Amino acid sequence: MKYQIKKRFTEEILVEGEAENFKELVEKNKANLSGADLSGADLSGADLSEADLSKVDLSGATLSKA
Repeated sequence: MKYQIKKRFTEEILVEGEAENFKELVEKNKANLSGADLSGADLSGADLSEADLSKVDLSGATLSKA
């Protein structure tokens, strides 16, 4: 399935690609997440070690460990 990660406050696409689910796309592109809008995303169990989360909107996102 095709997913997109957009920038905060804009509709500009930061990352677009094929993945089994949104969490997988985030994990594959964790070096390119600065300024991303991940609000409301279910990222439970995602490996975000070494991810660039500067200026990322995580409001309402689920971040629990698996």
